[in-house]
Amino acid sequence: MSFSRDPGLPYSAFTQACRAFKPSELIPAIAQASASLGEPPYPDAVKHRMPPWGLAAAARDSLLYGNEYRSKAVDEKALRKLMHKFQIAMDIDDADVGSEDFLVKLMTRVTYEQFPYQESMFEELARSHAWMVEGLPDVETRVITEDSLAAMLDGIPFREAIGATFFLQVGAFQNGGAYKPGWLDQPNFTEVLKLYPRTNIEKIASRLTTTPAAFRTAFNDHSVGTATAARFDYNPLMATPFVDMGDGEPVAPATRLIMRTVTPGGLYYAGMTKHGKAFADDLGGLFEHYIGRQLNLIEDAEVEPEIVFGKGGGHKSVDWFVILPNLVILVEVKSRRLAPAARAGDATLMNSLSETLGGARKQLTRTVSHLADSHPAFTHIPTDRPMLGLIVTAEPFYTGAAYLLDHDVAVIPGGRLPDVPVAAASAREVEWLVTHGKDVEPLLLAEIAKSAGGVVSLRDIGKNADTENPILLNAWNAYPWPTGEGDGDGDGESSATPFGNG
Repeated sequence: MSFSRDPGLPYSAFTQACRAFKPSELIPAIAQASASLGEPPYPDAVKHRMPPWGLAAAARDSLLYGNEYRSKAVDEKALRKLMHKFQIAMDIDDADVGSEDFLVKLMTRVTYEQFPYQESMFEELARSHAWMVEGLPDVETRVITEDSLAAMLDGIPFREAIGATFFLQVGAFQNGGAYKPGWLDQPNFTEVLKLYPRTNIEKIASRLTTTPAAFRTAFNDHSVGTATAARFDYNPLMATPFVDMGDGEPVAPATRLIMRTVTPGGLYYAGMTKHGKAFADDLGGLFEHYIGRQLNLIEDAEVEPEIVFGKGGGHKSVDWFVILPNLVILVEVKSRRLAPAARAGDATLMNSLSETLGGARKQLTRTVSHLADSHPAFTHIPTDRPMLGLIVTAEPFYTGAAYLLDHDVAVIPGGRLPDVPVAAASAREVEWLVTHGKDVEPLLLAEIAKSAGGVVSLRDIGKNADTENPILLNAWNAYPWPTGEGDGDGDGESSATPFGNG
């Protein structure tokens, strides 16, 4: 993570520096710089001198506050100076510094600013298919169907939308961050258009393209609106990564955001706008099922579903129990997302963390209590071995561990049983954990021992370098990715395309 601050440079100084350039010149230059960065993991030189999140912030501020009555030339040196100002510019409220939650708020702002640009799209896209498409036959949903997903994507089936979006991202990476509609008329695109129909590409390109005026409207609709949050405020590039500056050839100032628009997170707000709470409920049910599929990959594990008990089935346990020879994992799944304001560390953050992580911890506590009391509904769950409470979130709660520690809820009192440590993990960390096969149990037991009463970390375990997650791999292989002379970037993402003449 890259972060620095000079108290003498408020964020408004960076915004003012962005205004020194014409947006019509700065935005394409940023797009070209963004595309040149390639794929993560980024070297320190990129993170310090040309961070993609800094480029995205510069594009946002230029589109919001810039005008064409400027004359400063845009070149690589100017961009580097602009990024230097970004790295040291931030406003911190003195009252906020004195808050007991200051560290959690600050780290939430910085991690949500940086980490989405550094995550492999292999997991993000494969998870989208495995979670939202493969789960539909097994989960009863109210509003999410393949047809309703297509309706959210201008009538394009979800699978085909992912393919068309992939085409646009690869094209932007290979052409200085630009999408030129004229590409599709070239004869060297004939074979590509058999994989990704032209109408789909054009519809998705239109869906992902904004104008400066529409960009400003979207920002005003979602902005936190405070000086402290200015650097970390909502960026409409998350939803519409291409910007048409008026010449009909859109550019993407944050190239890596293109594929994120067809992930569950990228579709969340469109789904909520169209279907309301029912969409979130369906998404949660599908995610719970998806995590169960992942847990069943653990060798030598017996995976038991949620226990429903009491009069009329009015009480429920945690979502999953993973029973291993020397460990029981109690798994509570949460699909709730942090809103833009909470990600920017505003006053709603702690309430959101409390409702999500705190709520999951309460459910874990109730289940531990039933186990300690030998409740008859729980007799098939062994209590003769250590237990771990695991909170799994759909999107990473990067500061989840800090929240649990700061609020003294990292351990659940076990009553007559040993106390139960708690881990907070994202879907990605669970996907990595299960690649360790028979080593999952000893690895977790080692982390529990190492935590010494603190939060257990799955992030420290990481992925087995020699094993791919089969659910993700099968989902990825369900798509007709182009093949040929390009070997991809190591994540299974092919880069073989005919963009050389664009």
